[in-house]
Amino acid sequence: YRAKASGRNCYQFYTDDMNTANLGELLLEQQLRGALDRGELRLHYQPKVDARNLTLRGCEALIRWQHPEQGLLSPDRFIPVAEESGLIVPIGKWVIYEACRQIRAWIDAGLEPVPVAVNLSSQQFTQQDLVALVREALDQYQLPPHLLELELTETMLMRDVGRTIDTLAALSAMGVSLAIDDFGT
Repeated sequence: YRAKASGRNCYQFYTDDMNTANLGELLLEQQLRGALDRGELRLHYQPKVDARNLTLRGCEALIRWQHPEQGLLSPDRFIPVAEESGLIVPIGKWVIYEACRQIRAWIDAGLEPVPVAVNLSSQQFTQQDLVALVREALDQYQLPPHLLELELTETMLMRDVGRTIDTLAALSAMGVSLAIDDFGT
């Protein structure tokens, strides 16, 4: 697996560190399996500010894991494990619903709502009926679609072009904002 991760067409020598790392990842995966049910996942909201007049234009939902032993974990620590294990699909669903719940809470508190951007994983895009999922979340929290922005990567969009175009067209027709997010842009 390390040879594959290194770009294939190469070889790697086994070391004891590999076994330790694999056991650590396996343990993390087992702990991540219950994190959603235990309410350990959190969304933090990073503001998007217009630099010209310093007005709030939106925010981006950033996932964190409040691990019971390791503290607050950033996504680079657990998202690869979630993608490898398939847990990214239920986690991604939770993120969409949680972002919509938070938008509704802001509206109910009398705050001016701003669009919230949510990153999608490629597995979520291909393994779920994304259009139905987004529609259900928006309906449940009675939100206008323009308050949700979905961020996709270029590589995600190129996998099944026909299906991708249909999905993006349906989301766009619904009024959901779409953004291409690659290399931090």
